[in-house]
Amino acid sequence: MKRGNKEQPKLYTGLEALLVFPDHGDYVATLDLMRRFSSAVRYGYNRLLEGEDRKALKRESGPLCTLFRLNTRYADDAILKAKALLTSQVELGENPRKVVFGGRKLLADLARLKRSNLPLYERKKAEWRERRKGTLYARGDRSKGGNLNLRLVVREGSLFGAPTPQMNLWLRVNLGDRYAWALVRTSHPRLQELLSRVYAHEPYNVELSLREGKVYALFSWEEELPPISLTQEGGVLALDVNADPYGLALAVVNP
Repeated sequence: MKRGNKEQPKLYTGLEALLVFPDHGDYVATLDLMRRFSSAVRYGYNRLLEGEDRKALKRESGPLCTLFRLNTRYADDAILKAKALLTSQVELGENPRKVVFGGRKLLADLARLKRSNLPLYERKKAEWRERRKGTLYARGDRSKGGNLNLRLVVREGSLFGAPTPQMNLWLRVNLGDRYAWALVRTSHPRLQELLSRVYAHEPYNVELSLREGKVYALFSWEEELPPISLTQEGGVLALDVNADPYGLALAVVNP
């Protein structure tokens, strides 16, 4: 949607869910894929800093596919994540060459705690490692029926003999040579919206993250912005209450 020459911002919504892997081998293989994808994002970020071409990086014979054993779609999404981080650093006025994968604040906490609190230091160190190594992202694609690499599948019954509720929502993770399967566990109120997209083969983005050894999935999708019903033609009334200790701003502009 555009107004004049200015593109309207996109509205994204979604939900987070816990992934449960009935097969431990699938869990281990997914963690390995997340580690390789995270490394590819860091590698791609540094190559973008050096001015290398995105298309060359992501092609099948390129470094992201060959070095990190990713398919071209995963490679392209790794470059997308790297590019988004690079753009945000520039927009925030930060030096893009000083970015800290895993979090600058968390790294500073590690340096502060290294000698003073060993148990807390070990927990923070584990968290930092998970942030650096525990990411996997796949964009949705309408032409591929939702999401090709990280696809939601509704099944009746169960896989691997796992006890499941009547409605079984699974995430199928493309490992390259086979698929890993994980149960999607959530009671989020937007679950029905997500299921509607699955049944309609509408696109949805999926990002996996690792926290305290557990894998979580963030499902997100773009929603159409409602049509503009209020304009400035009849004037504008604005009110801002900012108590520090007393503050009030009022603006009234008639037509």
